[in-house]
Amino acid sequence: MARPLRIEFPGAIYHLAARGNARQAIFEDDHDRWRMCEGLSQTVDRCGWEVFAFVLMPNHLHLFLRTPRPNLSCGMQYLLSGYANWFSKRHQRPGHLFQGRFRGELVEDETYFWAVSRYIHLNPVRGRRPLVAHPRDWPWSSYPGYSNPSKRMPWVSYDILFAAWRGEMGGANAQVSYRRFVEAGLREPPESPFRTAAMGWLLGSQQFVARMRQQAKQPKHDDEVPTLRRLRCLEPATVLNAVAAYYEISVEDLCTRHGCYPAREVAAWLARRLTTSTLRELAPMFGLTHPDSVSGLTRRIEGKLAGSSRLQRDIAAIRESLADKTEKPGLTP
Repeated sequence: MARPLRIEFPGAIYHLAARGNARQAIFEDDHDRWRMCEGLSQTVDRCGWEVFAFVLMPNHLHLFLRTPRPNLSCGMQYLLSGYANWFSKRHQRPGHLFQGRFRGELVEDETYFWAVSRYIHLNPVRGRRPLVAHPRDWPWSSYPGYSNPSKRMPWVSYDILFAAWRGEMGGANAQVSYRRFVEAGLREPPESPFRTAAMGWLLGSQQFVARMRQQAKQPKHDDEVPTLRRLRCLEPATVLNAVAAYYEISVEDLCTRHGCYPAREVAAWLARRLTTSTLRELAPMFGLTHPDSVSGLTRRIEGKLAGSSRLQRDIAAIRESLADKTEKPGLTP
């Protein structure tokens, strides 16, 4: 049985599930699902996660990911709390949206990547009332991107999963082989890869299980994350200084001149993704009186980013200049 996870370490691999409180729906429509995908994209940017697979179901979601830095709890709190607050405001629904803390399993290595991701991707076609006949037809999943490269999402690590190919289904092409592997599960539904997991939440060799069991016994901090510090995100001022330097303007101009395009919008977009600041905290930094106005700045960039190679180069260069300013976490004594 999946359990609340308390173990974090660099390079940890997790299968995670978050369910609606009392089995209630956590997505009412496609706009809700779009907002969760946007939240996932932002969390990947902030935390550096490698997401291999995901699926959004009516009353729960699944994630399969690796955390290069030990920041699972920090990232999941940002993702789920941000979505729950947004959902409550949009639908005027008070109370808890999710059923307690997220739950999941620890996975040892890439040996299990295909089996775990297939388990996730087959969710929309399982059960007495499947959502679709084929997983490629459910757009709120990573599988359409594995089936058709034109449908890939920039924050899903497709190539890492393909690289874990060990010759399953034959052939010489990992992408074709993976599609065959998933479709074989339509004809003969596979058992859950976690059915034989040790203690219901450790999927791996005996040595891995013993090591994780030992780590789980270590004394825990008040936040229940043992012996590890969380990743510290950038400060908003650091982001604004980097954007101002790149566009050769002053920070004061960046924050007050409404004609300072695209620097002002780029700064807001990066501040939302690379810092932990809320819209309410960012608004006065841009001379704005309402938090939603920050979203207006970021939406203008998002609407043009896909079609503007210049904007893409600008943002890539600024992020590169910020790369060495992110404090790397370490083990505590």
